[in-house]
Amino acid sequence: MQTSVSFHPIFSSVPNDEYLARWRECIGRTGRPEDFEGVSTNKPTQIENIVLLSEEIKVPVGLRPGGEKVPCPFCATTAPKFIRGRMAYFPDEHAIRFVGHRCAQVHFGDNFKHAERTFRRQMACRSYIDLWKEVAEQRPGLVQFVQPLSAIAEDLHFTIEQLDGHAPGFRSFLHKELAQTNGELFLRSDLGMTDRLGNAVVQSKSIGKAAGLRFLWEGYSAARDLQRMKCALADSEHPLPEWHATSPEHPATDEVIRRGRMLEKALRNILPALADVQDGIGFFSPKNVGLIHRWGNRPQTPFAKFEFGFAGRQLLVRCRSIAGEYFANVLIPESIQRGAVPAAPVSELLKKVA
Repeated sequence: MQTSVSFHPIFSSVPNDEYLARWRECIGRTGRPEDFEGVSTNKPTQIENIVLLSEEIKVPVGLRPGGEKVPCPFCATTAPKFIRGRMAYFPDEHAIRFVGHRCAQVHFGDNFKHAERTFRRQMACRSYIDLWKEVAEQRPGLVQFVQPLSAIAEDLHFTIEQLDGHAPGFRSFLHKELAQTNGELFLRSDLGMTDRLGNAVVQSKSIGKAAGLRFLWEGYSAARDLQRMKCALADSEHPLPEWHATSPEHPATDEVIRRGRMLEKALRNILPALADVQDGIGFFSPKNVGLIHRWGNRPQTPFAKFEFGFAGRQLLVRCRSIAGEYFANVLIPESIQRGAVPAAPVSELLKKVA
C-alpha cells in the first residue's frame, strides 16, 4: 500500500481513447489503477464539472498484495477502501483519478448525477458512430431488402383502408374473436352422449391456426415503420458530424444522438416489420380465408351470417353478428396475391440491435 499521494495536473482536456484503453488494460493486468502513468491519488479539491471516463469497473484485487482493496482519493488516500470504481477527469485541476463508485456518489451528489448523464450520452455517441460505420458496409443489402418490403406493406395498408372504409369496426371485432384462442380455431361437435349430470358431451376439435392477428390489430403500422426505415437508411448515407468526448459537452452531441437513435430504432424494427408483412400476406392467403370462413360458420357462433371468401381479386365480406352488420369488397393487390416477401439479410448487425 502506498504511504504517499501524488498529483499530476497534466491533462488540459479529456484523455483520448488510446490512453483510456491502456489504463483499462493496466487495471485488468495489475489490479492497480492508481499506479498508471499520470493518475493522481491526492484528495480532489474540485467537486463540480466532474467528467466520468468509464463505467463501473470491478478491480481484480486478487492481483494486489494480500488482495487489498484500492485506496480512495476522497476518504482513504493511503488505505484500502473499495473494489469497484470509475475513471474520472477533474478539468479544473487538469487531473485524472480512479474513484470509488459509492464515494463518488456521496461526495459529488447532484454533480455525480450530471456527470453520469453526460457519460451515458458520450457512450451513446461512441456507439452510434460505430453503428454508422457498420451500416455503411451493409447499406446496399439493407436497402435491397427494405425497398420491396415497404412496397408490400403499402399494399397491405391499402387493403386496411378499404376494409375499414367499407366495414368500420370489422377488423377489431374479428381480431377480438380470434385473439380469444390466440388464433387457434375450433369446431365443436355433439358426440351424442351425456355425462353423469345429463349434459350433452361436446368435443372441441382444432381445425388450424389463423394468420392475421398482427394484421387485424388496430395498431398495425408496418407501412409507417418501413417508411421510417427508408428515411433512416437514406440519412445514414450522410456522415455524422465530427465528435469527440470533451468537457464541456461537444456541441455535436445532440445531433449524433438524435440521428443515431433514429437509425438504431429503424434497424431494430426491421425483423418485426418483416413479421408484420408476412402476417398480413398470410391473412389473405386462400387457405387462411377458407379456414376463417369455415370457423365463422360453425355452430354456436357469434355470427348470424358469415361469408368470407374470394371473388376474383376481391375479398368479399358479408357478416351479420352481435356487434352489427359488416359488408366489404376489398381489392387485393398482386403483391399480396403472390404471397412472396424478400428474404431477410443474414446480418450480425440486426442481431446486435434487436
